[in-house]
Amino acid sequence: MRLLLRVAAVAAAGAALYEAGALNGALELQPAPGGALVVALAVAAALALLLMALAGTGRGDATTPPTATLVAPMRLIFVLVSGMALFGLAWLRGIPYPPLNDATPYHNDAIALDECAAQTLLAGRDPYRPLDLFGCYGARRIGPDRTTPLRMGAFADVPIYPTAGELDEAWAADAAACARDASACSPADFVSRLSYPALSFLLIVPWVALGWDTNVLYVLCLVVAVALVLARAPAGSRAFLLTGVLAAASVTAFTVGGSADLLYALPLVAAWLWRERRWSALALGAAAAVKQLAWPFAVFYLLQVAAAQGWREATRRAAIAAGLFAVVNVPFVLWDAGAWLAGIVTPVAAPMFPRGTGLVILSTNGALPVLPAETYLGLEAIAAAVTVVVAWRARRTSPELGAVLAMLPLYFAWRSLFSYFFLLPLVTAAAVARMPTGELAPETARDSGALTVLALPTPGPRAGAT
Repeated sequence: MRLLLRVAAVAAAGAALYEAGALNGALELQPAPGGALVVALAVAAALALLLMALAGTGRGDATTPPTATLVAPMRLIFVLVSGMALFGLAWLRGIPYPPLNDATPYHNDAIALDECAAQTLLAGRDPYRPLDLFGCYGARRIGPDRTTPLRMGAFADVPIYPTAGELDEAWAADAAACARDASACSPADFVSRLSYPALSFLLIVPWVALGWDTNVLYVLCLVVAVALVLARAPAGSRAFLLTGVLAAASVTAFTVGGSADLLYALPLVAAWLWRERRWSALALGAAAAVKQLAWPFAVFYLLQVAAAQGWREATRRAAIAAGLFAVVNVPFVLWDAGAWLAGIVTPVAAPMFPRGTGLVILSTNGALPVLPAETYLGLEAIAAAVTVVVAWRARRTSPELGAVLAMLPLYFAWRSLFSYFFLLPLVTAAAVARMPTGELAPETARDSGALTVLALPTPGPRAGAT
C-alpha cells in the first residue's frame, strides 16, 4: 500500500505544480500579492509531497497489506488521480500544433535561440557569438515577449520587470538601430546569445535542417523518458505509476506548451534510473552538456554512487561525465573561448530581473519588498549546503531524496523560474521506479482501493466459488 501512496504523492505534486504554473502565467500579466502567495505555497507543497514520496528505501512497499481505515480515502484519492491522468493525457492531443493561446511554436526564447544557434552552425558560423536577434525573431514572427530582458540599457531603471509597453518600445528602438547598423542587431537590452552547453543545439541540428517543429522532438523525449521509467519499474506497478505520471499534469501540459528541457531530462532520467551501472555516467554527462539545470543533480548522483560503490567509483563516474561534456564543448571553446564562456555563464552573470515561482514571487508581486540579489543568493547557498548534508546523512535510509533535493535550493533563488520545477514529478517517478518495492499484486491494489485508467485490478473470487 505504501507504494500506492508514493504514486499518489507524485500525482498530487504534479497537479499542484500545474495549478501554480497556470496562475503564475496570469500573474506575469497582472501581478497580485494574493495570487503570488498561492503560487509560492503550491510549489512549496509540491516539493514537500515529492520529498515524502521518496522518504525511506521503499523496500517491500508494494507487498505491504492495506490498512482498512485507509481503503476508502485511497479509493477517493485514486478517483481524483485517474481523473487528472485523463486530463494530463488530453494535453498530448495538440501535438504537433501549438496551444490554443499561442499561434507560434516558439513559446520562449530558449526554443527560439536554440533553433537559431543550430541554423547558425549549419551556416558555418560560431553559434556562441551574439546572434542577430532581430533576424532570428523576425524569421519566426515573434517579438520581445519571447525574450529575456536585462537590467541595463533601456531597462536600467526598471525596478521589478518591464511592462509589455516598455518591452515593445525598447524592441522597436533596438530594431531601428539594427536597421541602421548591422553591428547593433545584438542589443544590450535583451539576451541575444546562446546560454546553454553545446548539446542543447547539436541534438536538434538534424531536426532543424529538415525544417521540422522541434517541439515534437521534445514531446518524443518525454515519451521515451516515461517509457524508461516504466521499463525499470516492476511489472505490477507500471499501470499505476504511469497513471501517476499522467496525473502530474505539469509534466505533459508544460512540455506540450513548449519546453526544450526534455533534452536534458531524458538522459538525466536514464542516469538516475540506472546509476548503479557505470554507463549511466555517460547519460549524466549528456544531460550536463545540454543544460546547466542538470549540474545540481550530478552532485546527488555522485553522492549515491559514493555511498553504494565508494569514492573511487564516484570519481571515475565524474571523470566520465566530465569527459563527455568536454568532448562536446571543446570544439566551441577552441573556436572562440570567450564567446563560449560568456554564453555558459549568462544565466548567472547577466543582470537579469527577479523572476520565478519560488520565494521571489512574493516580492515581484508586492507581497514582500524586493531584497538585494545577494540575499537570495545567500539563501540559495544555505539551502544547497543543507540539502547536501541531508542527502549524505540519509544516503542509506532515503537514497532517492536527491532527485528532489537537487532543485530545492532554486526555490530561494533570485530567479526561480517555473521551468526549474515542472519536470520534478517525472524525475521523482524515476526514483520511485528504482526502489526495491517488490511486485504489486492485483489483489493488493484492489484491496487497497487503488484505481488506474490504464488497467483495472482483476476481481477477487466470488463467494462460494471454488
